[in-house]
Amino acid sequence: MKGILTVILISLYSLLAAQPTTVYVGKVTNKVQMGPLTGNKNLAFGIKNIAEEAILDKGHDLSNDSSAFKLDLEIIYFDIQQTATGVSVFHKTENETIIRIKGILYTNEKKPKEYIATGKSSEISTSTMIVDEGGGFNQVSARSALKKTIINLIEKLL
Repeated sequence: MKGILTVILISLYSLLAAQPTTVYVGKVTNKVQMGPLTGNKNLAFGIKNIAEEAILDKGHDLSNDSSAFKLDLEIIYFDIQQTATGVSVFHKTENETIIRIKGILYTNEKKPKEYIATGKSSEISTSTMIVDEGGGFNQVSARSALKKTIINLIEKLL
């Protein structure tokens, strides 16, 4: 009897502990100080969509009101670091998209957790003649860096 009761209690505890958290993605603020994305509101909108997608992918629920956990995001840094190597007619360019996002998780208007995540995504191109002007943002590389960073934030905060 005691063993059955223990199994039931452990099962009930594991079910309650595995309940998904309901999260409301609040405001996304672009605090990038320099570069081509300074003050870009489209970037903030895109990051909110990626954050909501990542929250769902991690098994949590989304909420439309701030009575649940509220996650605010601040974009601190978003830029490309370019490294180019050339010897005669051989050319190699490596563009690394780097992003830093600060996540602030609120519960009942308190500020319990804060975390800054950094994400990187690399793109390497080589050629035997220099034809690439490079240095611009690659959508695939940027999205990959954003998603990695936001998933890291969610894992640390929830």
